[in-house]
This record gives sequence, C-alpha cells and structure tokens, in this order.
Amino acid sequence: MRAGEAIADAIVAHGVDTIFGLLGDANMFLVADLVQRHGVRFVAARNENAAVMMADGWARATGRCGVVTVTQGPGLAVAGAALTIARQAGTPLVLIAGDTPPGDPLHVQSFPQQPFALATAGAFVPVTAPATAARDVGLAFRAAAERPGPVVLDVPIDLQDEPVPAEAVPAPAVAAYRPAAPAPTDEAVAELVGLLAAAHRPVLLAGRGAEAAAEDVRRLADRCGAVLATTVLAAGLFAGHPYHLGVAGGLARPLTRRVLADADLVVTFGAGLNRWTADHGALFPAARVVAVDADTRALGARWPVDLGIVGDAAVTARAVTARLDPVERPGWRSPALAAQIVAADPFDGIEFVEGAAGIDPRAFIRICARRLPVRRTTVVGVGQFGGWPNLLLDSSAVDRAFIAPWEFGSIGVGLPYAVGAGVGRPDRPVVAFEGDGSLLTGLGELDTLARVGAPVLLVVLDDGGYGAEVRKFGPRGVDPALARFPARDLAAVARSLGVPAWTVTDQAGAEAAFDEVLPVTGPGVLHVRVLPEVTQERF
Repeated sequence: MRAGEAIADAIVAHGVDTIFGLLGDANMFLVADLVQRHGVRFVAARNENAAVMMADGWARATGRCGVVTVTQGPGLAVAGAALTIARQAGTPLVLIAGDTPPGDPLHVQSFPQQPFALATAGAFVPVTAPATAARDVGLAFRAAAERPGPVVLDVPIDLQDEPVPAEAVPAPAVAAYRPAAPAPTDEAVAELVGLLAAAHRPVLLAGRGAEAAAEDVRRLADRCGAVLATTVLAAGLFAGHPYHLGVAGGLARPLTRRVLADADLVVTFGAGLNRWTADHGALFPAARVVAVDADTRALGARWPVDLGIVGDAAVTARAVTARLDPVERPGWRSPALAAQIVAADPFDGIEFVEGAAGIDPRAFIRICARRLPVRRTTVVGVGQFGGWPNLLLDSSAVDRAFIAPWEFGSIGVGLPYAVGAGVGRPDRPVVAFEGDGSLLTGLGELDTLARVGAPVLLVVLDDGGYGAEVRKFGPRGVDPALARFPARDLAAVARSLGVPAWTVTDQAGAEAAFDEVLPVTGPGVLHVRVLPEVTQERF
C-alpha cells in the first residue's frame, strides 16, 4: 500500500463522505483515490479560498467536521482568509494540503507552509513518513474536534507514492477528548442570585453558546421575572415565549431598543458580548452587565462586564434557579408588554423610497418576509446589504439554520458558504443574501453552484458599489465615486454559468420573480437592483 492510499483510508475511517477542494499536482491522486475507491463525494470549487468556505459552511450546517483539500504553495496561500474565518469561528475543519518535496527547496511552488498555517488556521499537523501517515491523519481530526477549529494536514507530494512499511503506526482513537461542562463556583452563583433578586428590570441575553441551555435559561427568566433576548446568531432560541424581545444588538428592532434602554441588569449566557451586542453602549446604557461563559477568555474581552462567571450556560442557569426565590415583576413583565411583542411589526413606521434606479431594499425584504419558506437555511454575507435581512427578516438560528460568517469581516463569503450549507443540508432550501461587490470577488463559484445543483437561492442586493464605503466617504468629504462601479447584468452572468436568474427592479418584479423561483428546489439567483441612497446606518 502506498502512503497516499493509507491517508485516504484513514480519512474515510473518520466518517468522511464529502470533501471540498481544488485539484493540483500535490493532491489530485489522493482525491481520485477517495472518489474512485471509497465513493467520497468531491465538490470541486473554482477557488481555494471559496473551497475552504464551502467546507466551513457545510460544517456549520451539519455540525460535523468539514474536510477540504488544496494543492501545494499557492493552493494553500490563497486559502488564508477562509482559514482565519474558520479559526475565529471555532469551526472543526481539516484542510489537507499538498506540499512540495522537502528535498527540493527551490521548487517553484515551495513556500513555508507551516508558519502560514499557524498564522491562519492556527494548527498544523505534518505527515512526516509513510509509517505514520494514518496516525497523523487521526491527530489532525482529533485536534480539529478538540480545539475546535481548522487544522492544516500537510502532505508532501513525494511521500504519497512511497510504500507503507509493515510496522506502520496505527491510527489513534477517533473520539476526541471532551472536558466536562464547567460549573460556576458557589460564590459566583450566590452573587448572581443576589443581583437578580435586587434588580427591578432584568434581561437574560443568550448567544449561540447557550443553544443547548435554552430551556434552562427560560426557566430562570420565569423564576426571576426577566425578559429574554438573543444575539443574531441565536435568533429564534426563545420563540413562542411571551416575553422574548428578539434580537438584541446594533440591529435590534424599535420595541427591543425601548425595553432594553430601561434594563438595570443584563445577564448574558454563551454570548460573544462585544460592541455590536451592546450597540456601542447605546442599547442598555443603565444596566449592570454579567457575562456567563464556559471560556474564561471570553469574559470581558470585547466589552466590559461588571461580573464574569466561568460556567456552562445550562449548569449555571440551573444552579441559580435552584437558589433563587421566585420573583414577580408585573411592572416589567406586564400584559401590555406581551401584547406589544405579539403586535410588533418590523416594517411599522418605515417610509419606503421610490426611485427609477431600483427598489427600496426594505420593501424587498418585506416581500421576502412574506414569500420565503419559513423552514430554510439563511446565509448572510458581509457588507452593508447584510443589515437589511438581519434587521427586518426573521431567520431562526435553531438547528443550525442561520449562518453568518462575519468573524473576520471578509467580503465574498455569502455564495461559497451557501453552497456548503446546501450540500450539507439538502433537506431544506438555502436563501443567501450577498452584495454585488462581494459576489464579484468570486463569480466563478456560480459555476460550482450550477454543477452541484444544491437548493440555493442567492439574493444579490446590488447598490452599484461598496455601500458601506460610499456611506462613510460622504461625511469626510471624500468623493464616493471611488467606491462606485458601473452597472453589470449579474443575472445574465449567472445564466451564462448555468444558474437560472431573474432581475428585480421594483416590487411587482419581485413578486413575479418569486412566483417563478419558489419553491426553491435547485440553484437560482435574484439580481435585485436596490436604491443606493437607502443605507443601513448601524452596519
């Protein structure tokens, strides 16, 4: 057996059935072996960075370890931004990178892959010999699960053809080490109990890290008379609760803002508390802030807190509930507030703008709210355009149904993450929101979407430039033409690459396009020309 075959066997032994990537000299025969001998599905992207994003999107949608492969040198170098996103998100992912022969430092594609991998992915596992190939694959998968995060598995091209000796080192156990959920100290529980008992207007705010603790946080809220809210990435976690205010943060809706402005205590559970969550201090300005997180490093790292508690969200919520006497707060959790929550309409008070250049993006999102399937995966890319679906569209994050790869602030993420999510969860359609500037950084992945055939509707909100930069240039007296670009027929481009597409310029056109594209059973693009003068100030 060759080392390349041993590596393929070890990869499949970890339950891998789908791999994303781009072929090159240093990984092409490994991919061929995975496909032909093991039946692994290979999703061929057009760009290495996009391939890693697809694997990341697949992992976020499925909850499994994503796997992607690129070739040596430039193949790995191009993937740096996507690896950094996955690292900051903590996505378990193994990138199998070919490498040039160690004995040929003057190879045209040679560059120091280890320091590059450590600077981006943050973890590097080299395959150093045929005898250790299976073991090294196992170490990479285990590291990806335990961190969690991306790991670069480095495989020199010449090593793949060498024979595996009879005394080869076996692969380690697949199972990763899982530490016990941390429990808060008795002192921390007592202090939080005291704060909740003394508060007049408490709020419990849950993030993505508290998804498994939803019922425990609900019970605590009912025990202490608190209202509930979530971050964007935990949207829908408390759906159906009469005192769930929805998403808190820079994109909080008017009712949520009014209520949170009066809060005197905000307790976060598993939330990445930062300047966006607090809307730069404007959201709950008079409140004491307590953060509960299993990761010590997250406490007060990006936003100051009055009390940081190291503890699992569920364990902490249960411990506090057990020691807290029931509290009634009829002036805070009032029937009037419950009625306002039921009646709240995110589009109330909006004065829609009419214009010949396109549709008001808020008017288009209102149509989306009525027409899009409730059961879907929603992907929102990075850019000013993302503010509209995040603010006005109800997108549940439960069951990994909301993907927002904003960790590194990189544009061009919407389409590849949508492809990955569509491949990973073909049982529900994907609706992805992307901007024109973002899409134009990776148009080739429209071809990938067409070949894959996943149920993905890509909504391109086209304002003719980089909207955030245009908005910021004006107050500084800089000509916004630097960030504007000529109008392009993106629907025609999509169709030329095999994806059905429609152009939308007004509300009637939007309704007609949805008539044709729904239900989403395969690829589609809505090219929506939006009025550039309607801007999202809080992005």
